[in-house]
Amino acid sequence: RLTGLYPYLHWSPREGLGLWGLAGGGRGEVEMADAGGLFTAGLGMRMTALGVRQALAGPLALKADAFAVGIESEDAADMAGVTASARRLRLAPELTGRWLAGDGAAVRARVEMGARFDGGDADTGMGAEAGGELGFTHLGTGLTVEARGRTLLAHQAEGFREWGAGFAVRLQPGREQGGLSLSFMPSWGEASGGAQTLWGAEGGLGGLGGFGSGSPGRGLSSLSAPLDAPGWTPDRLGLELGWGMALPGGGAFTPFGGWSREGIDGSRLNAGTRWAVLDPSAKGRARAGRLTQPRGLRLMVDFFAEQFAGGLRPMERRFVLLGRIGF
Repeated sequence: RLTGLYPYLHWSPREGLGLWGLAGGGRGEVEMADAGGLFTAGLGMRMTALGVRQALAGPLALKADAFAVGIESEDAADMAGVTASARRLRLAPELTGRWLAGDGAAVRARVEMGARFDGGDADTGMGAEAGGELGFTHLGTGLTVEARGRTLLAHQAEGFREWGAGFAVRLQPGREQGGLSLSFMPSWGEASGGAQTLWGAEGGLGGLGGFGSGSPGRGLSSLSAPLDAPGWTPDRLGLELGWGMALPGGGAFTPFGGWSREGIDGSRLNAGTRWAVLDPSAKGRARAGRLTQPRGLRLMVDFFAEQFAGGLRPMERRFVLLGRIGF
């Protein structure tokens, strides 16, 4: 059992420059059973992550991020405590674009390729990776289709591989209309690394939407290497259903529920609510063939319960409260 708090901040001091940081941790306990009986030991976790993105010229930008995570257990009876840590540093140029594709429609694309350094108690050494995504959004119908992928091109650790691909189809009502929302999200491997979820927050509230859909919170907790199971069957398959109710003055209240299959026999269920307040005067606009993000106050609060069951692992349950504010 682990209770954690992870405050996150994204700040743009000027146009073209984005900074974000996260620092937090948690405390709890772990239970271990063997022939000698049941033992309980204290458990602690800490994590720090930082990132910077600087636009250079036109669609070209340079970004860097780093994280360090550690977990430790206390001594219990005749068992010694365990301490483990992992670190990662990345530097990558990035090409992005966003274009209008008709009345109320937009296309966006991103391609990046860079270097990284891994350290700690997992695989270590220098490496190179590449990734990208392509998305289409139609504001009138609320339809979004996006695909993304990433791969480790080379790494000093012998036999270490990392790759991922996935796509998502979402039908979400506008913030003023409310109504039914649906999401379908299959993926293979790890389609986006842990830091990528945090990078997505620079686009506004939608960037952290994964915390309340599909597999909430994966961006902060999934730091292990992805599954390496080639084939047409997705490693993960997520479905979500919600119903948005428009609030007076702008915003929405959305109860939602989701199911996902992970690995061979793992399944995850979650249910909760999302409350969003958006400044009704904040509107995106077209500029130089691109669709800009809305400006104004944006507040979103998610609260959900989640249960995971699979294979020989014991049942896992958690409650998550996630708040986001932008302006």
